[in-house]
Formats: sequence, structure tokens, C-alpha cells
Amino acid sequence: MKPEPTHWARKTENGSYIAIRALLTLYRFGGKWLIMICLAPILAYFFLKDRSARNASLQFLQQVHHFKATASPFKHQPGYWQSYKHFWQFALAALAKIDAWLGRLAQSNVSYGGSVPFETIARSGKGAILIGSHLGNQEVCRALVRSKYPIRINVLAHTQHTAAFNRILKESSSDVDLHLIEVNEMTPAVSVMLSDCIERGELVVIVGDRISAKAPERTVWADFLGKPAPFAVGPWVLASVLQCPVYLMFCMKQQQGYNLIFEPFSEAINIPRKQRQQVLTDLAQDYAKVLETLACRYPLQWFNFYDFWQLPGAKQHKEHTGDNSSN
Repeated sequence: MKPEPTHWARKTENGSYIAIRALLTLYRFGGKWLIMICLAPILAYFFLKDRSARNASLQFLQQVHHFKATASPFKHQPGYWQSYKHFWQFALAALAKIDAWLGRLAQSNVSYGGSVPFETIARSGKGAILIGSHLGNQEVCRALVRSKYPIRINVLAHTQHTAAFNRILKESSSDVDLHLIEVNEMTPAVSVMLSDCIERGELVVIVGDRISAKAPERTVWADFLGKPAPFAVGPWVLASVLQCPVYLMFCMKQQQGYNLIFEPFSEAINIPRKQRQQVLTDLAQDYAKVLETLACRYPLQWFNFYDFWQLPGAKQHKEHTGDNSSN
């Protein structure tokens, strides 16, 4: 019998505060190569210990390989070595977050890709929603953008499952906690607060690739890498309430620096009551398509280490008969 899938918010953090702190102190004062030597055996230990994350990594990489077929980014079906490299990239992404907030990442190594320059968004004077993801490095994007543009960026986050690392990140720079809004569920009070942010011409960032921590059943299903996957309705419902422009945001590590990608998604999202389910599904599918394209291009920068195609605590897609997107 297949075990019940674990909700992403219930996954425990690998490593204690003291251990993570010691590693990052070593990194800050010992340099890149020393930390890499120390990281290799530590990552190997967690790779062997965390079976669910390891299996999720393999599942994702192999799904990309089969989905892309002859255009796969892998020469052969990914195995444990590629999965270990996946873990390695996740560790390097964590170090990059520290570098970004310490000002160690040079703007000269940052390119602004996508069809909309961030400068256009920042200087439009209009509040907007940026839909991010756990593909790439959203925290690096926030740090780099904030260092160059004065616009206020409010980030909706759920960080309780990564408390130790986030505590260290905040200790590295007081700016990390600036405009970070811890949200477990979208309440009327939060909506009013965010509406005020939009009216002041600020940006609101929310991820679109993780289901609700409190209400995982509030989802719609969209095709992702050839299989139906659950996507949260929260970002789209929030956008319909705030009635502002919506953009997709990605920050991808490249051989030389980072590529910050911004794509227009909608000038304003409307969700008619009678077509609610279909409209939400279409919105999630449009988002999933862009996410899918970049995930295939940068598979080792996919940092959702859980079974992305399963819905914890709810029946699967083929068993769905009603609307699970009620807010």
C-alpha cells in the first residue's frame, strides 16, 4: 500500500540551528572551497537519510527526462548521482541567499530577462502581484532587486518548516525580515492589508507552486510535465480581489550570475462565480505551462523535494467529482 503523501509544510528541516550556523560561519570566513569540502559528506549523509526527499528528487528528474524524450536535458535516465547533484544545487542556493543579503552578488553578473524589464514594473507607479515559485532562487531575486530599486516588495511566506535557516538568514541581514509577511491562510484582514500595499504602488510576492498549508483541498488540477498536479487557488483568488497587474517572476542561476525573469500574466484577473472552477483551472494551467518550460531548462534548480503530483489529505485527481477550489 502506497504511503500517504506528506504535505510540504510538515516536512522537517534537515539540520539544527547550531549546525547550520557553524557551516555558514565557516563559509563566511573560510571561503567557497572550504565550505564545499565540508558540504560534500554532510550532503551525502542527508541524501542517504532523507528517503522521501531523495525519492521525490528522482521522481521529478525522471519525469522531466521522460516528458522531454529526445529533447531531455539528461543524456540518460537520471539516477542517484543526478539526484545527489540536485541536493548539491539546493545547498548552493542556500549559500547564495546569504551572499545576496550580504551584498556579495555583483549587479554586473545579473541579467534581467523575460519580456518585461523589472524597471518597467518598478517605475510604473502601479501596485502589482509577482507570482514566484520554488524553481530557482526567489530570495536572491528579492535581495538583488531591493539593492537596485527603491520599490517596496512585500513577500507572503510560510517559513515555520525552515525556521533555523530563516533565523540565520535574518541574523545575516536585518533587511531579510523587512516586509516579510508570515501567512498560513488568507484572511480578510490580510487581504485588506495587501490591498493597502497595492494602492500605495507596492509589489506583493506570493508563490504559485505550493498548495495551502492550512487547506490543501483548495486546489485545482493542471497538467505539469505530462501528469495532473494540484495547484493552489490562493494566488489567483488574491489577484482577483486586489484587481492589479500580475506578473510571473523567476530567478535562475546561470554559469555567469543570475537571470531574473519577469513575464506579464494578466492586467487584472476576474473570476466570475458561475465559471469559477474553469477560470481557476485555466489560470493554474497557464502558470503551470511557464513553470514547466523553465523547470525543463533548469531541472536541478527545482526545489520542491516532495511528491509534487500528490495531494495530501484529499482524494486524487481521477477521483475528483466536485469543486475543491472554494475559498
